[in-house]
Amino acid sequence: MSQGVLGAGGVVFNPQGQVLLIRDRLGYWCFPKGHLEAGEGLERAALREVAEETGIQARLLGPLLPTRYTNNKGISREIHWFLMVGQGQPRLEKGLSGAGFFDLEEARRLLAFPEDVALLERAWQAWYRHNLDQA
Repeated sequence: MSQGVLGAGGVVFNPQGQVLLIRDRLGYWCFPKGHLEAGEGLERAALREVAEETGIQARLLGPLLPTRYTNNKGISREIHWFLMVGQGQPRLEKGLSGAGFFDLEEARRLLAFPEDVALLERAWQAWYRHNLDQA
């Protein structure tokens, strides 16, 4: 059962193995995510949020573990993450101040929160396994 307000998001890799990050309104680098709309499932919400925030039309590869945190307004959030693949040049939407695909090392340095770095490591392992399975 959820521990707070539900959300969904994507850890999107391009075919070169770079990961998509956004810089939010507060200046933090993170992964695209957001709330669920009425009647919307987690997978659809994650794909929609990636598209709305970056313009990237990603394809879902599988679920990742959810993360839980309390935002700057004191609201408990539970975000359900999905491994995705996508490509193209991200565009800035919804008041974001940055977006792009980054090499793994740079992404580790840019990510603002330790739980996002841990999420990146889990996603990278899943991405690597997915590509081995496809070979």
